[in-house]
Amino acid sequence: MLVDTHCHINSLSQEQKQAVFDAVKGDHIFIDSSINLQTSHDSLTFSQWYPFVYSSLGFHPFSGEEYSSEVFDEYDRLFETNSKIVAIGEIGLDYKAPISIEKQEEIFRNFVGLSYRYKLPIVIHNRFNEEMVFKGGSLHIVNLLNELITSYEKVVFHCFSYGPHYLEQILKKGAMVSFSLNTLRDNKKIIESLKECPLKNLLFETDSPYMKIKKDHSTPFDINKVYERAAEIKNVSVELLKEAVYANAQEVFSLEEKV
Repeated sequence: MLVDTHCHINSLSQEQKQAVFDAVKGDHIFIDSSINLQTSHDSLTFSQWYPFVYSSLGFHPFSGEEYSSEVFDEYDRLFETNSKIVAIGEIGLDYKAPISIEKQEEIFRNFVGLSYRYKLPIVIHNRFNEEMVFKGGSLHIVNLLNELITSYEKVVFHCFSYGPHYLEQILKKGAMVSFSLNTLRDNKKIIESLKECPLKNLLFETDSPYMKIKKDHSTPFDINKVYERAAEIKNVSVELLKEAVYANAQEVFSLEEKV
């Protein structure tokens, strides 16, 4: 079983969506991640229609200008009434977002509060520059999480793009780390982090269609490329990685309970 723990089927073209749905032969699981309220509704439609699709409902920092108390209340209603939601995310911080870091933190805190209410894991988006790293090299997002949660067992850092120094901070907390199609690039820091990440903390994703392969948009079916590349980097078999990631995804997202 190939598990893509973070893709955006809701952001694909209609033709691409149908191609994904028609091609699945029972050998893939997709966790469809939303970025705003509209894509959240779309994702829930797909996860209700297709047994191999699960929904992770989030609010991306780039959607921050759409945020309001009414929007948040609608998310609350969705979490309360839908059975195939397996996580809250992606949520987090991004130094390129059109709203202030302070506003991003406010939205983030609110959604972490929902994760407590509904006992759901959280999927973290974290793109930082030097201003978002505190003295001593601690990740801003980790310092913020430390104020909000007591356990990282149900925290996933998606599309991990940094070196072993930051990986170590996350692993010490016991969080899960998800590697994406950027492992195909010649980025020594990412490759070294993937090499060092223990199997027990490992997840894979495409972040499709936003994570490109060279200059081309990806699809969730490109997840096999992540597994194959990771097998080369970690010097293990693809089958071993399939088993490990499937077991980790079941543990974190409680997939069997969400059928």
